[in-house]
Amino acid sequence: MNDRLTAKILGWLAGVAAFAWLLAANAPQVFPDLPSHQSFKIVFPPGVKGLGEPIVTTGRFGDGDFLAVRYVDAEHAVWVYDVWGMGGPVSAPFAIEAGKTRTLDIDLPTLATVHDFKSHEKRLLRIVLDGQEIFRDEVYFHRRTPAEIYFAANPIGGTAAESNFRGTLSTADGRALKGQPAPLLGWSGQLARLATTRPWFVLGALLTAFATGLVTHAAARWFAAHPPSKVAPRTFRGHTRAPHVWAAGTILISAIVFAALMTGGTFRFIFEESFGTFYDHQAASLLHGHLDVPGAALSGEAFAVNGKIYGYYGITPALLRVPLVAAGIAFGQVIRPFLLAYFVAALVATYLLLCHTTRKLCGPGSWPSRWATVTLLLASGLGSTLLFLGCRAYIYHEAILCGAMFTLWTIYFSLCYLDAPGSRHWIGAVGCGFLAMHARPSSGLFALCTIGAVALFHLGRGLRPLDWSTIRRPLVVGLLATLAILSFNGLSYLKFGTFDGSPLRYAVQYTPERLARFDGKNFHLVNVPHNFDVYFVRPDFRWEPKFPYFFLGARQGAAYPGAKIDLAEPALALPWAMPALFFAAMGCGWALLYAPASRRPLALLGLGVAPMFAALLTAIVTSHRYTGDFCPLLIVGAAWGVAAFDGEGPGWRRGFLALMSAFAALAIFFTLANGLFFQGEYIWGVPDEMKQNYQHLRDRVDRLFGTAHR
Repeated sequence: MNDRLTAKILGWLAGVAAFAWLLAANAPQVFPDLPSHQSFKIVFPPGVKGLGEPIVTTGRFGDGDFLAVRYVDAEHAVWVYDVWGMGGPVSAPFAIEAGKTRTLDIDLPTLATVHDFKSHEKRLLRIVLDGQEIFRDEVYFHRRTPAEIYFAANPIGGTAAESNFRGTLSTADGRALKGQPAPLLGWSGQLARLATTRPWFVLGALLTAFATGLVTHAAARWFAAHPPSKVAPRTFRGHTRAPHVWAAGTILISAIVFAALMTGGTFRFIFEESFGTFYDHQAASLLHGHLDVPGAALSGEAFAVNGKIYGYYGITPALLRVPLVAAGIAFGQVIRPFLLAYFVAALVATYLLLCHTTRKLCGPGSWPSRWATVTLLLASGLGSTLLFLGCRAYIYHEAILCGAMFTLWTIYFSLCYLDAPGSRHWIGAVGCGFLAMHARPSSGLFALCTIGAVALFHLGRGLRPLDWSTIRRPLVVGLLATLAILSFNGLSYLKFGTFDGSPLRYAVQYTPERLARFDGKNFHLVNVPHNFDVYFVRPDFRWEPKFPYFFLGARQGAAYPGAKIDLAEPALALPWAMPALFFAAMGCGWALLYAPASRRPLALLGLGVAPMFAALLTAIVTSHRYTGDFCPLLIVGAAWGVAAFDGEGPGWRRGFLALMSAFAALAIFFTLANGLFFQGEYIWGVPDEMKQNYQHLRDRVDRLFGTAHR
C-alpha cells in the first residue's frame, strides 16, 4: 500500500471517528420531553438500615426534588419524597424482595419538564409497585430544565439520598437507566432528536470532521515524507532581554485577583475561616510534642483513635505556622495570607521553569519573550485551578495549593539537578518534595518520584563504567527521596497505628454501611474509567443568560456500574477547565520531535508523574478541586511547549501564542465564573458578607445587560 493511499485512508478514518465521537458525546445530552407518568423495571439491592438511595432526582443544588428509597432493614424500605428546603411525605413500609425484577409505575410532577408553576402549587405523586399502589398524594415541587433530571443517581447533593442507587433501574423494555434520561429515546431516537433540535451542531460536526480528515491526511503525508527518525533538529532562538518586569507585573495582577476572590473583595486577610484553623491547632500540638488535636479543629472530618482526635492531612502547612503559633500571632486567622503566599510562590516557580526550558532549547543566555511570559503566567495564575482554590479558604484547598506550589519548585530544582549533577539543586528538590508530600501526598508523589527518576538516571550513567565518586550522590538523593515518601506513611503510623494515610474506618463520619460500598479501601482499579472520564473527558458545565453565565455541574456523565465511588462532586475535565495550559502542554510533542534536548527531561517527568496518575485515577472520590493536583504537570508541560514555539520562526511563534492567548482568555473567564459560583452559591461555610457581595454583583451585572428578570 503506497503512502498516498495510506494517508487517504487515515484521513477518512479520522474524519469518520471525529464525527462519530461528536455525535456520541452530544446525542446523550439531548433530552426527551417526558410525560409525568413513566413505567420502569427495578431490582432492589439488599437493604441497609437508614440508607437512602435515589430513584429520581430533579433540579439543581439548593433547588431540587428527590424521590428516594430509604431502607428500614435488610428486607423492607419506604419511599421518601423530599422537596429541597421543605421536606416531604414518606410512604408505608414495603418488602423490597432484593434481587427480584419488579415493575414500577410512577406519576411524578417533575418527570415532565417543569418551566413554570404557580406559587404553592401541588401535583400528583403516585407510586405503584407490581401493580399495587404504595403511595398517592399531592406534593410540592420545583421547576426544572430539560437537562436537570437524573435516574438512579443524585449529582446535586443534599441529604435526602446518597450519590447512587445500588440496584438497577431500567425502562420497561430493559434499557438501563443511570444518570440523565437519554436511554429513554434509544440511540436512533437520540440521533434523530439531535438532528431536529440542533441542526447547526450537526452541520458544525460535519465541518469539523471534514477538517479533521484533511489535517490528518496532510499530517500522514508529511510524516511519511519526514519520518521522526530522520527529522533534523530545528534551531530555536530565544530573546536577549529578560522579561523580569513583565513577569513581576503579571504575578502582581494575578495575586490581586486571587486576593479579591479569596476575600470576597474585602481584602481582609487576618480572618478566622470556618474549617480553616486545623493547621494552627496542629502546629500547637507539634510544639507540645504530640500529633492529636482538639475535636473542635476537625469536627466531622475527625479520625478518632484510642480516645484521641487526628487529621489525615499532612503537616507541612502546620510546620510553616509553627513560628506564628509560638509567638502567639493571629492564631487560627492566617489561612488567607498563607493561601496567597502559596499562589504567588507557585507563579514564581512557573516563571523560573519557563526560563529554564527556554535556555535548554535555545541555549545559555536566552530568555522567553514578554508575550510568552505573560501568556503562560496568566494561564497558570488566572486560568487554572490554582485560582479556583482561592474561592474558599479552608484546609481542603490549602492542602492542594500548598502541595502544588512545592511540587513546582521540586520540578524546577530537579531539572536543574538533571543538567548539573555536581550542583546542590538536589537539596532544594528533596526538601521541597518532602514538604509537597506532607502537604498533599498525590502531588508529593509526582515531586519525589521525579527527583528519584533524575537520581536514577545519574546513577545509571555512573555505573558505565563503575565510578563510586559519580554514583555516591545519586544514591544519596534516591535514598532520601524514597525516605521522604515513606515518611508520610511513618507519620500515619504514629497517628493511626497503620501505614494507611487515611484509614477511613477511624473517620467519625464513616459508618460500616458506607465503608462497605467501597470495601473500606481508598483506591480501586475499577474506578479508572470513571475517574478518567471525570478528569479528561467530561464537559460538566452549563450556560445560562445570567451572571456568571458559566456553571459547573450540569451533566451526570456516563454510568460506570462497577466503580466503587464514595463521593463524586462536580468536576470539569482538564481540557475544559484549563484549556490554555492543556493546549500549551500538547506543544511538548513539537519539542519532542524537533528538540532532542527536551526528550530526556520529558521522559523523566513522565516516569515521575505515573504514581500520581495511578492514585488519582483509582481514588474513591472525585472533585473539581482535585484538578489542582494536575496543575504542576500541566504547567511544566506548558512551559516546554511555550518555550519550543516561542523559539520558532515568526509564523509558528505568532500562530501558537495567538491561539494560546485566546485559550487563556477563555480559561480565565471559565475559572473566574466557576470560582464566583462556587463561592456565592455552592460551597458551605462562606461568610454571609461574601455571599451578599456576590449577589449584589450578580444583580448589578444582570441589570446592566438586561437579564435580571429572564
